[in-house]
Amino acid sequence: MLHLLLLALLCGGVSAGSHSLRYFYTGVTPESGVPEFMTAGFVDEEQITYYSSVVGRDKPRQQWMAESQGPDYWEQQTQILQGHEQTFKSNIQIAMKRTNQTGGIHTFQRMYGCEILDDGTTTGFDQFGWDGSDFISFKKDEMVWVTPVPWGQITKAKWDRDMAWNQGNKGYLEQICIEWLKKYVKAGESNLKPNPPEVSFTASKDGRRLSCVATGFYPQSIDVTILRDGRTLEETHSQGILPNHENTYQQTRTVMVEPTDQAKLSCRVEHRGLLEPLVLFLDSKSNSTPIWIIAVIVVLVILVSVIIAVGVAYKKKAGCFSAGNKGYNPTKTSDKGESSSNSSATA
Repeated sequence: MLHLLLLALLCGGVSAGSHSLRYFYTGVTPESGVPEFMTAGFVDEEQITYYSSVVGRDKPRQQWMAESQGPDYWEQQTQILQGHEQTFKSNIQIAMKRTNQTGGIHTFQRMYGCEILDDGTTTGFDQFGWDGSDFISFKKDEMVWVTPVPWGQITKAKWDRDMAWNQGNKGYLEQICIEWLKKYVKAGESNLKPNPPEVSFTASKDGRRLSCVATGFYPQSIDVTILRDGRTLEETHSQGILPNHENTYQQTRTVMVEPTDQAKLSCRVEHRGLLEPLVLFLDSKSNSTPIWIIAVIVVLVILVSVIIAVGVAYKKKAGCFSAGNKGYNPTKTSDKGESSSNSSATA
């Protein structure tokens, strides 16, 4: 469940032409069957770090990450995350009290980080969640906290007063986070290089099912749409973005149509590895017999008809002679052929 939740957060809100650094913290009530505290760091869509209360240390998840950072880095990050672990345990108890919870499994989460867009502009975000719903988020430009739940007003008032923390949080999101993101992108440049998708757009034999397949792409952020006369078809179906064995991804989008539909059908794909959107049109002749094959068949039919007619005429003529020449024997013949990290506070 936690893995799917992290994946859903990871796949949302990141533009195709940017680099991002994001951290996910998850605290869970005891005896839930999972570690009470876990963190994961991501550059774009590559996980670079992992910490859990069971292991008790921050660990690299990529070889280039391990090679680019020395022992002091991992020791410092471990100490910071051990402090966060204690804070999250306290926040779970506070949140349970304020939401009148006395038992059960509950989660307290944080997602923060920054992003560099193609035009050079940057963004930063810091938000908290409780049991899978929004709890409170930081508006760095105004240095205030926003909460959508009534019981979050206590936390908002407390954190809004902590100007030193808010100033430090703003500085981290706008400067420190961006600096580290640039370092990580440079260290993992060869691994983080975008790989464009290979795209095919085909119809089933009966012409009712259209399938647009994009495969072999990295990163996994991609937009695949099927269009009818230039307008997006909303009734399409997809099983989502699936991993390939060579650290790339694939996605198939399908739609059902009428075989007699004369509209122009196309597939449009947008991805960071493409200089511009790729558009493939469905070849209406792809499911029909090519004209040259039809022409050859017609010629062969005519030749066979002529041969049969000649043979019939020959047999009739031969029959006339056989009556007066009983010793006639036709000659026997044979014809043989051959044939693809940031700080946090208690609530």
